[in-house]
Amino acid sequence: MESSYDKMTKEIEELLNETISEKTAIKGITIATHGGKNIYSTLEESFKLGENELAASTTSLLFLATNLFEKLLNQKVTYTMTKGQEWILLCLITKNITGSVILDRKLTELSGVEEYKDNMKNLFLKVSAIIETSEVIKEDLFVQVKRAIPNALSIAIINKEGMPIKIESTMEGPRLAAFIYALYQLTNVILRKKSEYTIINGEFCSFILQKIDEERILGIAVPDSADENIGKYMAKLEEIIRKKN
Repeated sequence: MESSYDKMTKEIEELLNETISEKTAIKGITIATHGGKNIYSTLEESFKLGENELAASTTSLLFLATNLFEKLLNQKVTYTMTKGQEWILLCLITKNITGSVILDRKLTELSGVEEYKDNMKNLFLKVSAIIETSEVIKEDLFVQVKRAIPNALSIAIINKEGMPIKIESTMEGPRLAAFIYALYQLTNVILRKKSEYTIINGEFCSFILQKIDEERILGIAVPDSADENIGKYMAKLEEIIRKKN
């Protein structure tokens, strides 16, 4: 029997394939949660970037752009567009997802960038509506961590390059991401292998660094320093991550 998740991805796949067949400039599309988890992606084989890596990286780009606009201009971001010699990267954020598309620059400029931008905005809004009625948002790792540890003082998900994907903290997102990345990389150097987790224990609070997958790292601050309670937090995190992988 087809699961609700399979039905959702099939519906998204049909929608994306229909758009790709009509718009020849599209070379890749990725749909991800706000936590950087790949929901559905399709890429031409010529791209060396993996689907999960693209999802995490483009979500991180949108997080940084959103923070820049909110802090500097007190406005919300509608989209980001980056032009390279051969490709155009267009990224948009909706209520439920981040969506990114890689376009052939020459073909896009023949039809007009505005046309593709409008088409992609409508496409991602349709996908967002599909996902809103599914369990994907409830099952998002960031959401599950918040529910499992409601007293968390800070929660951060960053990508493997140290860029913030989603952060809720009193500290600036890029600064916290830099700390998490530096600590994670340093432990890898010392152990000569990728670490699974690190616990920083203080007098009253603790900070946990946990590898999510090959593309993402979790950092969470909790208002507790007792070893037995930290063990309970770790068990909750490991269970959430295990189910996601």
